[in-house]
Amino acid sequence: MKNLTRMWLAGCLLGSFATSAFADDDSPVSDEPAGQYGVLRDVQGPAGMFSARILLDINLSKDAAGKPISIAPDLYYGVSEKLQLGLLHTDPTGWQSRPGVGLCLTGKDGGCPKVYDNIGFDVLYALGAGNFPISAHGSLFIDSFDPTTTHLALGIAGKAHFNDHVALLFDPKLAIALDSRDTNKDALYVPLELEFQLKPPTILKLLTGISGTTSGFGDTYQIPLGLGLLQNLNRRFDLGARFSFDNLLGKQPADVGRADLRSFAILLNVRS
Repeated sequence: MKNLTRMWLAGCLLGSFATSAFADDDSPVSDEPAGQYGVLRDVQGPAGMFSARILLDINLSKDAAGKPISIAPDLYYGVSEKLQLGLLHTDPTGWQSRPGVGLCLTGKDGGCPKVYDNIGFDVLYALGAGNFPISAHGSLFIDSFDPTTTHLALGIAGKAHFNDHVALLFDPKLAIALDSRDTNKDALYVPLELEFQLKPPTILKLLTGISGTTSGFGDTYQIPLGLGLLQNLNRRFDLGARFSFDNLLGKQPADVGRADLRSFAILLNVRS
């Protein structure tokens, strides 16, 4: 009952957060087209746009290559110029999610305890546009169905445009555990992407950030480091790939080397 109550309260909070967005709907998030100049894009899409981010994620860690492999589709819809709703299968780090979320394809012997065991619900509300677009960001993550573990993640998402060719995307959030708090801990996530527009269709991304449980953060923090390449194909499609050392600069568990945890992902962005 307590778990259901917490989930109901979280749903009410996200719902009120979303519906309040209809009160002020004067200006678009961005006038930039969803075309070749990806660095100029904002953190959310314009009204009426349906978009999907589909991630094929492959574990390349030491002694566990290909275990697991997973597909995580994230779906988004621009309800208004300021409000975007989403259905998530990645974790709070987005494109930097490690293999295993969404549809896990390689079976129990291949690192997948279950085929499908997580989902999330996402709300973005634009607070400002221009060279420094920023949005309030709330997400309800159901990390596992059985046993049920959930987090309510609250934070901001923004993008600092240094010029037409360089931008920093940031999405810090505090994930509050809603159940099983003896084992399911609050956590901080700060994914970062430094974007370079190499030429109109091509973006190079330096991927990093920091995450960890708020209790014992010094013993649990993780800092990945990776490179991503995103190629715009046309107005509707982008294709990309990334390679990451998943905890190159963070706290290392015993007997785990800094470069032991690795992953590779292929990304497909689709827009209406």
